[in-house]
Amino acid sequence: MTSTLGRSTRHAPSEDDHLDPERFRILVGTAARLPAVTVAVVATVMVTTLVVANSDLTGVYAAVAGAWLALHQVTLTIDGTSLGVLPLLPTGLLVWLSARGAGSAADAVVAYTGYRLEGRDIARITAATLAGPLIVTVIALVVMQDASAVLPVASPNPAAALAWVTGLYLLAALLGIGSRTWRPAVSRYGVPEWLVLSVRPAARAVLGMFAVGGVLVVAGLVWSWTTVGDLLARGESWTGVLGLTVLSILYLPNLVIGASALLAGSTVQFGQVRLSLFEASGGDLPALPILAAIPAGPAHALWPVLLAVPATVGALLGRFAAQRTLQAQADGAPVGSLDAARTVLAAAGAAGLVTAAITWAAGGPLGIFGVVGANWWLAGVLVFAWAGLLGLIVAQLLMWREGRLAAASLDIGHETMDYEDDEDWDADTDPDLDTDGQEDVDAELDPLEDDRQEDEEEPDSAHEVEAADGAGAEAADDAVPTKGTEAESEKGSAAEQEKGTAAEPEKGTAAEPEKGTAAKPEVEGKRGKTAD
Repeated sequence: MTSTLGRSTRHAPSEDDHLDPERFRILVGTAARLPAVTVAVVATVMVTTLVVANSDLTGVYAAVAGAWLALHQVTLTIDGTSLGVLPLLPTGLLVWLSARGAGSAADAVVAYTGYRLEGRDIARITAATLAGPLIVTVIALVVMQDASAVLPVASPNPAAALAWVTGLYLLAALLGIGSRTWRPAVSRYGVPEWLVLSVRPAARAVLGMFAVGGVLVVAGLVWSWTTVGDLLARGESWTGVLGLTVLSILYLPNLVIGASALLAGSTVQFGQVRLSLFEASGGDLPALPILAAIPAGPAHALWPVLLAVPATVGALLGRFAAQRTLQAQADGAPVGSLDAARTVLAAAGAAGLVTAAITWAAGGPLGIFGVVGANWWLAGVLVFAWAGLLGLIVAQLLMWREGRLAAASLDIGHETMDYEDDEDWDADTDPDLDTDGQEDVDAELDPLEDDRQEDEEEPDSAHEVEAADGAGAEAADDAVPTKGTEAESEKGSAAEQEKGTAAEPEKGTAAEPEKGTAAKPEVEGKRGKTAD
């Protein structure tokens, strides 16, 4: 097996905990690559922004440190205003890149050793994934603490900052390494098959809710396009318009998550603005163009119809879970009839937990507006309820239908077998129905009958030849007729008639009269010749 450096030799895992140079190189790259690139990009963006804004570079270090913390959802306090609602798009991008880095490190270790990942290798890769970001976070906290003495910024809570960074990169390591090792782990620890089958339905349910939430946000922006244009015009210069556009794009996932919580039946609060499918109260909002998608109110009478979205997602979850259960049964996996219900409930629970966690991360404090975002725990409970209830109903109906179809096919199979058995029994017991046996007997008797007919036909042919010879001789005698000859012919004819008549009762066949008749000319011919 060839490693990433082109080595073709395998290195067996050592019994001790010694770290060889190749593994050390892989771990250092995993720890330093992403943090170094992120800091470089952030520093470039901050310096460019300050230069374009004709500002000095006095607070560039504090700006870079604050940006690093903001990328990891750490609440910042600037000039007495708390900024806890931070964009999720860059945070999600960092988690994805870190997960890819951890997975690549796992692949490199496997390629180098030629063996499956061991527990200590997994621990080392996880530690390396955490080490780099945590070191940069500690440095950023120190810089913010130093800058708070001369700039209107407050030092963030160190415990909260370290907790956020640790949690995000643990998630990244779990996704990256787990994508390579989950199958052996499931087999090793005996994870139930129905629990494994619930992962994909849960992911589909969450992504389905977010997708419909994104469609709702886009529809709101199109409906309020005039307001979006007015808010962009407040940027005055092209740099201001570009800044507002980029900021709106970064906050797009936050708005999509709030819309998905709204579709589930939860409430969204933004200062004085309170929004749900049953009510909508207006109020002041920040001058961010993407917030134009939030309707001013009041609630429309048709808004409750949107509850069909989570109901549909739940039904699709149940359908997909039932299909996966039936496929697992067809593949011979140890899955029972009740495992479809367990799969649905596990998937609904996972979807509810993920929805609650992401909804909580998408909100937070925002200065004078207070806590901004959707009710995260209510969103999680409602997603679980919709997915669990509708999914359970649909899954059980599908399993019941498949069971009925399977039972019907078995009944038809049994009836066909019984009918064939009855036909076989009748053919064995009733000689009239045993046509196959009769055909076999007839086939055996036909050759015997043909041989007998040939034997009967051969004498007839011989007699015909003799009759022809006798007829020739008689014709010769007719050329010189005499009285003796005629008398002898009459006596011969009378004698032959008496002889044939006497032979008929003994023979009893149609061939004998012909034989006797054919013999007369022969005798007559002989007698005529003697007389001559």
